Amino acid sequence: MADDGIYRKTEKGRTEIATRANKLGLRERTMLIMVDDKTTRSGLLARSAHPSTGDILDALLAQEFIEVDTGTAPVVTAAAAGAAPGSPVTSAAPAAPSVEVSLISASRFACHSLVDYLGPAADDLTALVEKSNGVAELTTTLEKCRQIISSLAGKSKGDAFWAGVSARLPKA
Repeated sequence: MADDGIYRKTEKGRTEIATRANKLGLRERTMLIMVDDKTTRSGLLARSAHPSTGDILDALLAQEFIEVDTGTAPVVTAAAAGAAPGSPVTSAAPAAPSVEVSLISASRFACHSLVDYLGPAADDLTALVEKSNGVAELTTTLEKCRQIISSLAGKSKGDAFWAGVSARLPKA
């Protein structure tokens, strides 16, 4: 398959993450969550040591949960790169607008970050995040996720996670 293109979720893939309508298996769902609109096939293969990762990507492509963008590379904002607000990020395109403040935006950011920091082991936590109803419940769940990230991946990653979700959470 195309190693030089950026893998991204299709509308069908985003819907599957939100609703689990197609009941993807654990590995397939985890790989779908790992597709972040800025990583190539080789980058995704490097993130997962499971021998069937290539086959899973091929299946997600064939079932149109993901697609390959062989055009220009996406712009990486400071928030998407996990950098502190105001940190310089090199980019050829104009600055992106500020982050969306909503439960969905906070949940998506949290799920992507959990998979980035914890890999496939994050699936149970992403399920908790997705099941959270309302700002208060989501905030409580995200605080637990922050503690887990801090203990397993380091305090700086826990702080970066919290900064990202805090920027997206609506006020209670």
